[in-house]
Amino acid sequence: MQNEEWKVVSKRMAVKPARIPPTIKKHNFQYLNKDFKKKDRSKNAMQNSSENVIYFIEEKMQALKKSEFFQELKKIIDFQLLPPNRPALVDIVCYGIGSIEKSCTSQYQFALMLLFKNLFQIIGKIYAYDPIFSQVDTEVLTHYNIESIKINEKAKRVVTNQTLFYMPHCPLGLYNNLIEANWDRIKLKDVIIVGNRFDFYNESSCVFYALKILKIHLFPSTTIQSPAIPDNTFNDLCWQWFPIDRVDSYKEDSEFWILKRESNEDQEII
Repeated sequence: MQNEEWKVVSKRMAVKPARIPPTIKKHNFQYLNKDFKKKDRSKNAMQNSSENVIYFIEEKMQALKKSEFFQELKKIIDFQLLPPNRPALVDIVCYGIGSIEKSCTSQYQFALMLLFKNLFQIIGKIYAYDPIFSQVDTEVLTHYNIESIKINEKAKRVVTNQTLFYMPHCPLGLYNNLIEANWDRIKLKDVIIVGNRFDFYNESSCVFYALKILKIHLFPSTTIQSPAIPDNTFNDLCWQWFPIDRVDSYKEDSEFWILKRESNEDQEII
């Protein structure tokens, strides 16, 4: 009431209406895809519209950029993952982050992937797949020029260039499928994984052959220090990669490259 303006009047005068407060401005973000803004929206659209989700993602990107966690990530990228003689990353493939529309954790993970795009100066494409992606999720992907993978690849994508596989908290079988699909000297060195540490599954009875081989031969990994974000969004994550000199050291070891195939078809991980 104290913000309203009233005028004292005689009986013959009408009361001056209360001043109507200005309407709240819409969130100030720009559409990256011109066609996105033109889409017709139903009056009964669900609360988490694609515009709202994009706004939440942009907020989380800004929060991550200001964090110590992100500064440490930049150091790892500059000094370990991108030495001068390493080819530039071309593509990012994202598996299993869940519904961006419905999960705050997924929004943080998606925001970090967008920051990776800038840090690595990705010149190719970003691809994403999760079986529970909604229509709103798909619109968000389109807004950021990310291609939605139409079929369930079960993480068996074969690389054709330097590729970052972004797989936070994916089931163990998917990591195994990815390694198996690229198990040769040329392809393996083009794979970088952001996901759970393979030795995190040390006591698991379902550790597959490909991952056992990698663990025995001690390919490098660097743990990502988890930031102070709820719901364990980034806990137990690390970079895992296959340096050219390390891979080439097995160039003449034919036995190393003979792989017992154990691709996982468990429906729980798909």
